[in-house]
Amino acid sequence: MKKIALLALIAGTSSAMASSVSFVTAASVTFANKASIDAQGDVDNARDSFVSVSGGAVSSVRVTGSLTRNQAGTFVSEARVRFAPGAGNSFTAFNVQASSVTSYTGTVAVGPTAVAVTPFTLAAGGSVGVEWFESAQDGTANLPESTWNTVTYEFGSAALVNGNFNLGSAVGNGVTVTTAGSNVAGGLDFYTITIPYGVSNLADYLNIKTSTPAGAGLYDSELAIFDSAGNKIAEDDDGVIGTGAAGFYSMLSFGGADPLAEAGTTDNTNPGESGATLAAGTYTIVVAGYNTAFGATINAITPGTAAGAYNLDITYVPAPASIAFLGLGALVGGRRRR
Repeated sequence: MKKIALLALIAGTSSAMASSVSFVTAASVTFANKASIDAQGDVDNARDSFVSVSGGAVSSVRVTGSLTRNQAGTFVSEARVRFAPGAGNSFTAFNVQASSVTSYTGTVAVGPTAVAVTPFTLAAGGSVGVEWFESAQDGTANLPESTWNTVTYEFGSAALVNGNFNLGSAVGNGVTVTTAGSNVAGGLDFYTITIPYGVSNLADYLNIKTSTPAGAGLYDSELAIFDSAGNKIAEDDDGVIGTGAAGFYSMLSFGGADPLAEAGTTDNTNPGESGATLAAGTYTIVVAGYNTAFGATINAITPGTAAGAYNLDITYVPAPASIAFLGLGALVGGRRRR
């Protein structure tokens, strides 16, 4: 089915800013040319320390840098760092994993990635020990598997900013609108949409799904839809079968005539599986990452940890009788006002 703009967007655009993280920095430090060699604690690992000029409350560490592969088979996700308290500090030592990317070649950018840590107070003028290490040994021991060309660690707090967007009123012309978005770990994106004629389960349907944007990697997303009172109508995790997408993207299907529903295993979405009918009204679609727990109401959502870019695809075909009835009513009403 042809994919072109379907909705009358109140904001006048079909792309959405992503849910994001606002970071408040208490202190930061930058290093260059640091090798990631063996398991944590190995004598060959690169070690350093720094004195924090400033200090403050820390509940997150944000990492930004670039990493070069030195040995085949190593993962970006295996290059990690351990922070330990030095003179003037008393926090418990902790490790930071800056990326979930697996195999790679050449040089890749890492971050900015904010990683939650057990809250502590970083003392101004206090020292911090640093050890770069590998979580798994893939190559030759005692030799660098990856090297941080440059890497900056910011100590502070991250506040999650959820995305809130108004998609306006769906126009029932049977084509598809695609809205681009993305979630950070723990992020939720809320899309308000009005379904003017509803779904009657005759020859009409509403299909809502997530898919992969051009050039983006797979993102394990989840979907839910709530009514205007905030009550959950339906949710889905792995409803998309498409090539390479099974287990990653989600789909909601209202109306048994939905031709876009991908009937398959119990993890996939059959036509009308989210509801045989759907009343006309205003709804909120929530896009989130795996493993999100959707409660019975929109205020009872526990966000998951998966992060990535997605497309939100919406296709709506109301019953012809519904459109004709509402159109006739508008005509009659217009005549009475004369």
